[in-house]
Amino acid sequence: MQPSPTLGAAKRCTACGLPADIGRYCEDCGGDLEEFAVPAEEVPWLSSVAAEENPDHPGGSDDHTSFGLPGIGAATDVGKRHHYNQDSIAIALADDGRKIAVVCDGVSGASDSERASLAGVEAAVTEIRAALGEGLTAEDASRRGVGAAHSAVAAVGKQYPNSPPSSTYVSAVVEGNQAILCWVGDSRAYWAGEKEARCLTVDDTIQARLEYQGVDPADERYKNPYAKALLAWLGADAPALNPNLLRVELGGGHVVVCSDGLSRYFNDDHDLLPLPDGSVGDKAVALTRQALANGGHDNISVAVVELESPGSVPAEGHAQEHAGQDASNQGDGSASLPGVVSEAEYTQMLGGGRP
Repeated sequence: MQPSPTLGAAKRCTACGLPADIGRYCEDCGGDLEEFAVPAEEVPWLSSVAAEENPDHPGGSDDHTSFGLPGIGAATDVGKRHHYNQDSIAIALADDGRKIAVVCDGVSGASDSERASLAGVEAAVTEIRAALGEGLTAEDASRRGVGAAHSAVAAVGKQYPNSPPSSTYVSAVVEGNQAILCWVGDSRAYWAGEKEARCLTVDDTIQARLEYQGVDPADERYKNPYAKALLAWLGADAPALNPNLLRVELGGGHVVVCSDGLSRYFNDDHDLLPLPDGSVGDKAVALTRQALANGGHDNISVAVVELESPGSVPAEGHAQEHAGQDASNQGDGSASLPGVVSEAEYTQMLGGGRP
């Protein structure tokens, strides 16, 4: 969905100001008519949908595009090694001004992942906006958004029973200086202050969960060839949907939501800093260019969202839960990531893993 700068030329009377459609003189007072541009209605959401479809891979994102809304900048690039863009990104403003960003990274090797990822972000951003408009909390809106994305990605896969498309997912709803994050897979969200940066998400892989829990790097589970395999994703062949959900107080700066085409070049969270100069749109474009300069080995998608204040107060400790259907049975709704405590559990988790 792309914005139109105007709805076209219209006319009004230079004497009495009444609008008119045609003619040279006002039918009411006879004054001269002048043309003026009618501003387009505010666009509620935008996505990376291709302006001109690739005939070989219709229905996906543009290979190189950027777009923005007040306080949100977004950019995506196909990178240097892929023939088409399997990433998708969508951004939105809620009716009350809350900012929304969603990124889906279509998993390589499956049919139509580029169309599935686009369907996912557009379904999610539409559902999140609708839920917030109904008065739901950002957490509940995020649950509905990821559920809609999962259904949309799975629907694309119905025509490919042997190789259904799939996608990772991350969304952010920004309320003042708080961010409500929801994710499945290894697409990430970061906080970027003036002098500090922090990854706010934990990839759905065995390795990432072991690292999150501070497991000794010598642990044998790190050495398993599937330790980096995805344990969760969206799509017809995905495990039961149980996304991660997080609300965090950030104190100022920016939230950066991205696919691993950007995050793969961060050896440390602070590699995100300093954020490029300019507007949030400039920052998003510059981050894609940084990834390209570092090799551009994958599709790159990034959204940069302003927090309420430009300060760099460190991100506070956060509570995280799984946002699936069982979340309502977790007492106060917060829980740590699932533990990886036994070889049997580890093997079971790898059973659905996708490299």
